[in-house]
Amino acid sequence: MSLRSLIRTRRHPRPATRYVDRHVIGTPEEITTLMELATERGLLVFASVPVPLPDDPTRFRRHLRLRTP
Repeated sequence: MSLRSLIRTRRHPRPATRYVDRHVIGTPEEITTLMELATERGLLVFASVPVPLPDDPTRFRRHLRLRTP
């Protein structure tokens, strides 16, 4: 890498990637649809394991980390 390209890199750093953390609650079908859409758009970074809600066994909670556009 030349000195000129190093200076240019230092003067113009890449923009920092920002993330949004969300807790999503819903049925498995709803959460799957949401995750498919986020994956298609390249926004999904991390998805936790589904955790059943204690008061309603048909609904689950997941932690999602999404990349901001």
